[in-house]
Amino acid sequence: MTQATVARSDRAKRALASIREVTDATADVALILGSGLGDYAEQIDGAHIPYDDIDGFPKSSAPTHKGVLHIGTLNGRKIVALQGRLHLYEGHTAQDAAFPIEVAHALGATSAILTNISGSLNPDYADGDIVSISDHIYLPGLTGQGALVGRIDHGRSPFVNLTRTYDDGWLAKADESDMGILQRGIYACLAGPHFETPAEGRMLRLLGADMVGMSTVHEAVMARYLGLTVLGLSLIANPVITDSDTQPVVDEFEIWETVKAAQTKFSVLLDHAILSAPLTA
Repeated sequence: MTQATVARSDRAKRALASIREVTDATADVALILGSGLGDYAEQIDGAHIPYDDIDGFPKSSAPTHKGVLHIGTLNGRKIVALQGRLHLYEGHTAQDAAFPIEVAHALGATSAILTNISGSLNPDYADGDIVSISDHIYLPGLTGQGALVGRIDHGRSPFVNLTRTYDDGWLAKADESDMGILQRGIYACLAGPHFETPAEGRMLRLLGADMVGMSTVHEAVMARYLGLTVLGLSLIANPVITDSDTQPVVDEFEIWETVKAAQTKFSVLLDHAILSAPLTA
């Protein structure tokens, strides 16, 4: 076992010990909240612990990511919600970005809802649409920045089968919410923080991506490694520019306005997704 792997394992134990100084609550469902979606966690009845108070927990510095772990009950379900995601563009490693899933698993979670905002490559998507992730393209992982790089746990193989990373049964249950049947899409994960060039956008479209963002897949890979069932939900915030001559430049202010306008319907969907979450992986 490598020193780095020992350190990560020890960090998870230290994080759990810090949480246990505040609460003995456990969770069935983990919820990772994407940019602009974090306020949903504040409904949880239970403990609210800043990341700064959790030993070994990386710091969240991205805009709108408050960096608070919430654990308790919501809609009658035991849930741990991460109000603040960790990204490669903040200087974190992929292992750091996936670390909240390790903590959620240590707290008992067997299912994980991963949310994000993304740019659309699919002309059938409109700003404000919510798309369920059916598969992903993990570009950092293909270049040596994967969530499981260097991972050595005796008795658990790092060669995780990702054929069905996102659970079909849970996706079908998500379709039964008041939102109706969700569109499906393939999510491409980049490192960021810069947006894609038009050439990169065209490349991603040729690869089969429907949407692109800077998160989520690190957590999905770790969740499957640990045996959690995964549901991925992406809010379309803007079109990806693939032709600079015919498309306007992405406006960050407009992205946040789109996210703000969609929060109510996203909350309705999350309520349903939590209630329909599998109790065991």
